[in-house]
Amino acid sequence: MASDKALNRQRYDMNIIIGILFSPMAFALCFLWPLVTQLVVALQFLESGWPAIVFGAVIATGLGLLAQFRESWVWIK
Repeated sequence: MASDKALNRQRYDMNIIIGILFSPMAFALCFLWPLVTQLVVALQFLESGWPAIVFGAVIATGLGLLAQFRESWVWIK
């Protein structure tokens, strides 16, 4: 009985961790932020450094929050 409760707790914890790792915000901050930053630098819209990093953060965070609140990415739902 005690092992069943422990196993259920572990499964619950793992579901939470996987949910966070594969959330839209995690995707936006871990993938889109560097992508947007490198894109604006490569296209020479901004020079590398803090302006490009902040621009990438703002765009990625905005898209991530939009997807998080909609529970879907913009073009899917």
